[in-house]
Amino acid sequence: MLPVAASCSRWLVIGTVLLTGGHLVGVPALTAPVILAIAGAGFVLGVPHGAVDHVMAARLSRGRPIVLIASAYGGVAAAAWALMAWAGPIALVTVVTLSALHFGLGELEVSRRLTGWRPDRLTAAAIVVAGCGALLLPLARSGDQLSEVAAAVSPGLASLLGATALQIGLVVTWLVAALFALSASLRAGHSAVALDIVLIAVLGMVAPPLVAFAVWFGGWHALRHSARMLTVEPGCAALLADGRRRAAARRLIRLGAWPTVAALATIAALGWFTVAASDPTVVLAEVLRLLLALTVPHMVVVLWLDRTDDPEGAVVSDRRRARSAGRRS
Repeated sequence: MLPVAASCSRWLVIGTVLLTGGHLVGVPALTAPVILAIAGAGFVLGVPHGAVDHVMAARLSRGRPIVLIASAYGGVAAAAWALMAWAGPIALVTVVTLSALHFGLGELEVSRRLTGWRPDRLTAAAIVVAGCGALLLPLARSGDQLSEVAAAVSPGLASLLGATALQIGLVVTWLVAALFALSASLRAGHSAVALDIVLIAVLGMVAPPLVAFAVWFGGWHALRHSARMLTVEPGCAALLADGRRRAAARRLIRLGAWPTVAALATIAALGWFTVAASDPTVVLAEVLRLLLALTVPHMVVVLWLDRTDDPEGAVVSDRRRARSAGRRS
């Protein structure tokens, strides 16, 4: 399933580049409302990819009550949201930095699972930084829509992102890492890793900054993570082993249904109660703040999963029991 998801995400990025890159050859650029609409859709589509975190955390914790796990997850997200809302741009920058690390580590894990390649630490670090390109490059480019959303999230954030030193630093850091990772992956014979780095680069440099990150988040990161969850959630893995891909996907959807509904309802409520709800920029800023808050507990669970000696082995003891349940599903 992961190779299928990886292929779909690549084609989605190529389509986005073709759709948004027309301004390079004289085609009128996308209007601000269209950019905000695409960005909003990308963010919302990315919500479900963390919806089974409570299930995975309960299994990794060796059977602690799922109610306790879900409560802790929600509490961490709420605390992160409150800090970003009231503690100023420092908390926000910290969460964005941690999110970038999470995205990069996700790229490293996906590349390992797709190719079986276990690069040395320096190359792995380069892949992590290169994998953040869909966030770092749009931040470096800023742009009117991204700046307006950033200002709505935190008044001082837009001026920070507009600082020349920061923009140059982000581009140079990413470029050095990307060239190193690209060279290492080609030398090792893993052209798929190199292709992903190139596609992330083109998306981050061509598409409007807000669109670049939102499409990558919803159609690349979230899609690949969800495909990975199909292989590590015991019931889904059992169904995949029996060749029942659709049943595995339906099971994953059922497991994540209520958390997804809760997150989307919260997003809708924030948009409804936002003082300037008629302004799509402000609504999108609230959505982004909520997604960043949800990313904090999400990246803890994913890091926990990644750091397990055998991520699948942490739940493999449940698979025989889940296999019969999965067949009934």
